[in-house]
Amino acid sequence: MRLPSGPLAIVVATFVALSVGFVAGYALAPRNAPPQDEVSASTAPHSIGPEEYAQLGMQSLESGDFASAERYLRRAADLAPENAGAHADLAVALMYQRRWQEAHGELEIATRLSPETPEVYLLQGVVYRDGLGDAARARESWEKFLEMVPANSTQADTVEQWLEGLGTIESEAPR
Repeated sequence: MRLPSGPLAIVVATFVALSVGFVAGYALAPRNAPPQDEVSASTAPHSIGPEEYAQLGMQSLESGDFASAERYLRRAADLAPENAGAHADLAVALMYQRRWQEAHGELEIATRLSPETPEVYLLQGVVYRDGLGDAARARESWEKFLEMVPANSTQADTVEQWLEGLGTIESEAPR
């Protein structure tokens, strides 16, 4: 019997090597591993958790795809319901879609979970001012924010400017 040569020999050798490798791998694989449904989702090498969904959501926000951002960030909040940041991030996606009441609800959850997080109050102020038309509550939220951040921070400067703008909004409001 004559052995193949040239390109055919390479194909045959590759096929034989792959077949031997598959058989050896199958024969050497452990047989006492628990079934996949018994393995925790967090230990699966391909699992995606709240952090990964949050990252995907933030990438979607940056690209301007707010509906996708909402889906990813909602999944992150669903997987980590006690994570205030997940709810605040979801609120941002909802704010971009001008869904103010829903954003307000997510920020209420974030505030309950983490009342010491200044960014929640910054976002609440935006929702009150831009979405709910409540300058007084925006002022309360932003003043709380300013109590929590360094006075010379960039965010504090921005919020102080917003508060100055609220003064004209409040003075122009009908009585």
